[in-house]
Amino acid sequence: MEKFSYADGNLIYEGDFSKRTYYDVSNNLLTAQFDGMGGISKYAVVNKWDFIDCYYNQMSVNGEPLDMYAAKKVVMCGRTQITETAFNGADIKITQFADPRTNAVFSQFEVTALNGDVTFENTVNFGLNITSWMKNLFAARFSLSTLSRLVFGTLGSEIAGHRKNESGKERLVMRNTVLERFYFDIAVSQPAEPLETNHLYTNQFTSRVSVRQGETGKIRMVLSAGTRGDFSYADAAAAFDGFDLHYKAACDYCDSIPVPETCRTEFEKAYFKSLYNCAESMYKEVGRFKGFIAGIVYQSPARTYYRDGYWTAISVLKYRPDMVRNQILTLAAGINKDGRCPSAVKSNFKNWWGDHYDSPSFFAILLYDYVRITGDKSVMDERWRGKTILDAAIKVVDKLAEYADGTGLLYKRGPYNRRDWCDNVFREGYCTYDEALYARALYALSCLTKKRSERLSAEYLARSEAVKKAINELLWDSELGYYVNYKNENYTEKNLSVDTVAAILFDVAPHDRALSVLKNMEKWLESKNNPLQKAGDFGTLSVFPFYKPNASVVLKSSLPYYYHNGGDWPYLSAAYAYAKLKYGMDYKYPLTRWFEYNVGKYNFTPVEFFSPTHPQGSLLQGWSALGQLAYAYPDGDFFDRVK
Repeated sequence: MEKFSYADGNLIYEGDFSKRTYYDVSNNLLTAQFDGMGGISKYAVVNKWDFIDCYYNQMSVNGEPLDMYAAKKVVMCGRTQITETAFNGADIKITQFADPRTNAVFSQFEVTALNGDVTFENTVNFGLNITSWMKNLFAARFSLSTLSRLVFGTLGSEIAGHRKNESGKERLVMRNTVLERFYFDIAVSQPAEPLETNHLYTNQFTSRVSVRQGETGKIRMVLSAGTRGDFSYADAAAAFDGFDLHYKAACDYCDSIPVPETCRTEFEKAYFKSLYNCAESMYKEVGRFKGFIAGIVYQSPARTYYRDGYWTAISVLKYRPDMVRNQILTLAAGINKDGRCPSAVKSNFKNWWGDHYDSPSFFAILLYDYVRITGDKSVMDERWRGKTILDAAIKVVDKLAEYADGTGLLYKRGPYNRRDWCDNVFREGYCTYDEALYARALYALSCLTKKRSERLSAEYLARSEAVKKAINELLWDSELGYYVNYKNENYTEKNLSVDTVAAILFDVAPHDRALSVLKNMEKWLESKNNPLQKAGDFGTLSVFPFYKPNASVVLKSSLPYYYHNGGDWPYLSAAYAYAKLKYGMDYKYPLTRWFEYNVGKYNFTPVEFFSPTHPQGSLLQGWSALGQLAYAYPDGDFFDRVK
């Protein structure tokens, strides 16, 4: 019988050993996934490729294969997963982890002999993801030199397929240079031996330990993959020799995750730790690039989004302002000289899908949030294109203002305009979400420019008030009791969109209208309350009713309950929950239901989006950490605080 529980900040699963219990981890360089069976199901490095295509971990005790239906307990926290089981007279404890900064994945098998002497053997075989290597060759690592070598057939020919085994008293090291200069190295406890070897690498090996009754023996393994000679390289042998120090670093990290006093139950402690770990784990440093990637599928090429990065950054702002400061500088480096902002900034500071309607506002708002929460005004004087970061914020918002018409509102031009967070929906015209962000950005500049120029500050404040007034005149529907999603000359989308909660968080909505919106969201977007939706009690719908014009949605959002068309986005659920907290309403359902639901679906790290009807998004998604804001700032005043 399966059981999910929480203790000391840990997520705990109990059930059959055969149930794969996937757990994603990430540090400054890598992302990996453990499977709760001693295996490593995924492994990738920033700006590289997904190394592992398949991985099988075979364990036996005294020659008997481990019973797949033996009971197991899996404990997960931070970057560590511990699996415990018992079989054939032996207790087996599998500890897998990544430390904060090393490009290596660590595994330890501890075997305690209970009733007599035992021999424990572990055999590993795996396949590498060569397809991912080819794909990312062009996406993240392409150069004229690479093209020349590819055309003339010399790519990787100097060292590809090179294998070298180093056998010592304590460890066997298998060094494999697979393609180009990419390596896949393994260090494992002796006695061990390589088994099958293909023409590129050793893809199967075994190791064993003999344990006397009442004693405990260990097998340790370190796996490192990347490129020899660049930032990603880690010596598997050295990592193996320092195994205990690396494990201590992993444990210290988990212990260091803050748990506010407002987290009173075991569930809340585990919830907060899980979310905080998610946000901090998405912070990467690759050369001058220092910022939060969106999630584990957004690392090749590594890139940080203005919108994803905003919600992720404010999730850790109270505890790691240094990371947020670096995020601001990295985003600034991606701004075009004319002030246009892309969706994201790649690690080479090239644009990723340029000229978005929400990105400029998020840049100005994040700068304002950082300054008002930390009191550190020096960031505004950091250099940007010969000027300052404050000049960058002014530049992007003034450039964005060129999209405004006579109403003062931004007008998203073109019938197929999907250049904001909701990039699977064509929202032409006035969009409440973008307008609320714009109003907040203008207000942010009014505060940030006050010491520079009272006149300029007053101008931005007046423009902000004008935009707020226009939102309430043009986008409020008094019959529905909420702000419409978007409208243009030909059509008004009247469904209730959770992203309009920005109008409440940023004080665009007067008190009575804010309460009206929240009550409608409670009725129609909280799935437990909505009598018309049929997917069950799973969390918060992103819109309801679903989009009616087929031409207005594209790709995943084409289907009801999917993606932007009704799926639950935990970051927006958390933003909505925080708005309810701000107005003294019961907020726990949208704050935590998505988490409980996903743990029950074996998603043990925060998910990007999901619904019961369609495939989910990726796990360990940075902005899905926003729910911790309700515990870090429990008075509901984060967006109003000034240090």
